[in-house]
Amino acid sequence: MAEIDITTQTIAVSKPEKKSARPWFDWHSWLGVLSGLLLFVVCWGGTFATLSHELDWLVNPAQRVAVSGELRSLEDLYEATLNAYPNAQIQAVNAPRYANFAAEVVISDMNSPRKRVYIDPYTLEIRGEAPFLNIQRYLRDFHRRLFTGSFGFYLICLASLPLLGSLITSLYFYKRWWRRFFEFKSARTVRSFVSNLHRLSGVWALWFVVIISVTGAWYLFERVRSIYGDEVFAYSDAIPSAVIPIPMLDYESKNAMPFTALLKIAREERPDIEIASVSTNRNGYFYVVGQTDNLMVRNRANKIYLMPNTGEVIYSQYGEDLNPYWYWSNMADPLHFGNFGGLISKLIWFFFGLLLSFLSLSGVWLFAKRLSRNARQKTKAIYTAASLGFVSLWLILNALSPFLAYWKTPASQSLPILPGVSGFLYSWLIITSLICLSWIYLFFTNSKEIATGLSLRFKGVSSDSLNKNIATRGN
Repeated sequence: MAEIDITTQTIAVSKPEKKSARPWFDWHSWLGVLSGLLLFVVCWGGTFATLSHELDWLVNPAQRVAVSGELRSLEDLYEATLNAYPNAQIQAVNAPRYANFAAEVVISDMNSPRKRVYIDPYTLEIRGEAPFLNIQRYLRDFHRRLFTGSFGFYLICLASLPLLGSLITSLYFYKRWWRRFFEFKSARTVRSFVSNLHRLSGVWALWFVVIISVTGAWYLFERVRSIYGDEVFAYSDAIPSAVIPIPMLDYESKNAMPFTALLKIAREERPDIEIASVSTNRNGYFYVVGQTDNLMVRNRANKIYLMPNTGEVIYSQYGEDLNPYWYWSNMADPLHFGNFGGLISKLIWFFFGLLLSFLSLSGVWLFAKRLSRNARQKTKAIYTAASLGFVSLWLILNALSPFLAYWKTPASQSLPILPGVSGFLYSWLIITSLICLSWIYLFFTNSKEIATGLSLRFKGVSSDSLNKNIATRGN
């Protein structure tokens, strides 16, 4: 045969080890193929969601600014927006993410329920505006719940379990993996090359798989606990279902103190916070979140609630005062998306996200090649292909749902999607769809090869000739 079979490469040489490792290899293979499409879509979407803010910056000129002088305060940004949109209601003011990023202010008015306004944080020039639907919002909702509510959320989170199972099984059958970080054997066929690359990528991505699968499983645990357990969704928030519930209020903007006065009170109360975002109406409260010197927590680990009409501080949360459970809960997002270290950590997460997507693709491809040599797997292959086809169609249709909903919105109530945003999202959807559909083609192709082999056998072709024919086609 022109190559060594993958099973003889990945399973230890001695017979006792091979027999004990083979079930783990089979479990690894079937976990990959049965969840491979979902894992790919989840990892692929999450990978781009990691850099979604940066992608919006690339396609939207209004978000790009030149660094010139000192950054203006959030109060100045608010006043500049109010001057440009005197009849609008300002919902949130967000500080720029990087030095060359515009600040973002979310407003609503008679013509649009909600839109984004971009302001130069150095000159206070209004750079432009955009609808609320952008790359970041689309990829966040796609990766979080596939635009299908709770069902999509559970499906996304459940993908962490076969991912974790694939990790565990690989450690059992791939012996002495810790010695193989720089091992890449020569390959005479495409299949051998992909097999070697799959193993090498898997070894380097082990730490990343642990982080993604553990945090994904944590999201699932949190949702199950909160819905079917104690019904607590947050440590503190202006909702009833929190450890520290803050009574919800009816907000009236006409009775609220000026934005500048409220933010001054918040700064005096919490000078330790580097403010990232301010909301004028968080269920009735003036709401401030940001970063302190806490290690790797999301912005809302440190937050303040103020009465908008009096400026009274209702609640102030310090990240360091959270117990281990809730501190970890606020660490899960930065760990899952890699946004704790700015652009550098995001790029690392993006690279390993692509690597994880490749592992899903290459694992299924290798399985399909292996499957094409075994006529006894015909039924499994057909059922798997049918299942993947259904899942692919469902994923593609749901990926289009935000655009379908947007098209139904009256033109007078929304801004058009920016050309760069729609161009990127449509391109991303097309590429994702083509990859998913190619999997279906791959499986049906191998199913046809198996069916052809069975037909030849029934017509009297010898087993040796049949196996040689299938093996040759598999190569």
